[in-house]
Amino acid sequence: MSHRQTEIPSEWLILDTRLGDRWRRTIRQLPRGSGVLVLRHELPERERRKLLALLRPISTARRLRVIDEEGRSAARVHNARELRLALTARVPLILLSPIFATRSHAEWKPLPRMRAAALARLAKRRAFALGGMNRQRFRAIQKLGFVGWAGIDGWIRT
Repeated sequence: MSHRQTEIPSEWLILDTRLGDRWRRTIRQLPRGSGVLVLRHELPERERRKLLALLRPISTARRLRVIDEEGRSAARVHNARELRLALTARVPLILLSPIFATRSHAEWKPLPRMRAAALARLAKRRAFALGGMNRQRFRAIQKLGFVGWAGIDGWIRT
């Protein structure tokens, strides 16, 4: 008997209401094997389940990994206390935020670089950068201990 390993993608789209009707087009532009995270606070439960059902055939065809934040499969972390809670709960996907200034949370100041690095290393190879992220920015901060990145605007092609 063999165990099937499921790899966690290194690039994630955060489904946000700002995407509106563009979410289908945006998802189709994701590289195969990327991830899609549906945030729990974005939609009422009934609509979120409907969205997850709509995502199923697209994600299968494009080999995308879809995670519903509701199932404690992901945690957005902003400080050491939240990281400790996520690690204690054995959350597999830890999104450390904000790394850069972001439109979705304009009032939040980005984490200082060394604090972000310390938190990423404490997450033990499960930290994904969130907040103003795109591929270019990820390459610049990857060495701080991040294994991937997630974003909204970084995926929107206007």
